[in-house]
Amino acid sequence: MSIKLNLGASPIWSKAGWHTLDHKLAESTDTAIAGDAANIKLPDESCDIVFCSHVFEHIPHTRLPIVLSEINRILRPGGVLRLLTPDLEIVAKAYVNKDENFFRQAKNEDESLRTDLGLGGMMMNFVVSPGQDTALFDRNLQTFIAGYAHLYCYDYSMLDIMLTKLGYSSRKAEFNDSEIDEMQEPLHVAGLEKKWQNFNQEFYSKNGLVHRLVDGKYEINFRVTGFDRDPLTSLIIEAKKDTHVNKRTADEIFNKSTNNYNRYSWSLLRAPEFVSRLDSLHITYPLVE
Repeated sequence: MSIKLNLGASPIWSKAGWHTLDHKLAESTDTAIAGDAANIKLPDESCDIVFCSHVFEHIPHTRLPIVLSEINRILRPGGVLRLLTPDLEIVAKAYVNKDENFFRQAKNEDESLRTDLGLGGMMMNFVVSPGQDTALFDRNLQTFIAGYAHLYCYDYSMLDIMLTKLGYSSRKAEFNDSEIDEMQEPLHVAGLEKKWQNFNQEFYSKNGLVHRLVDGKYEINFRVTGFDRDPLTSLIIEAKKDTHVNKRTADEIFNKSTNNYNRYSWSLLRAPEFVSRLDSLHITYPLVE
């Protein structure tokens, strides 16, 4: 049986016939996989479709090629990867043009956007934002600095280059524009009309919904289903697997290449004192050749 997988679905998403993967899940079930997008507990070529909405911006840029290679591994030849992520080009153009109306609409689409630093602060919130996905410490591993959600931002050209080198062919898609019929259904609250509506406090209040962060945990009284979201700011790509490219090759192309400054990301691993601290904390890290 071929699998349809929503990668990074969140614990409140579900759809008949679909599997989910999310790092926030405490344990796996028959259709919900707890774990890491770079190490998906599914067999090779077991998936027809992988959907990934607003996840890539949360993944360190050195890690994304490995994730894309892992998705490639589980997709059958010709299988479809549909992804959404904030569109760097759209947001940057709006910032350069000082398009206040765009950012006002963006705030309605994503109420977490910061506003205290003007349009520049709103733009940068698409690139780097606070959250609970990644923790930043000082180089001595003694001082917690902050928790982060967004870590990077992409335009279509950036991701198309990456996808092409990792065995995919891609096209830039429009909102709800998919060759797969069921994926033409937008994200929506289960039980409500099947249309996209901005998920903000006004929407929640109008429909008697609760979505709030309390003591580091979310209180949510509803479930969601469907696919595409945030049409104003999202880059949407639909890609097909053409050939297999493994993780080692992906790492060599994007992280180990002498043409890529990413190698500097691991320079601390050449400092014995730092490596000793990592080992004492039982923290795993990539090997540096």
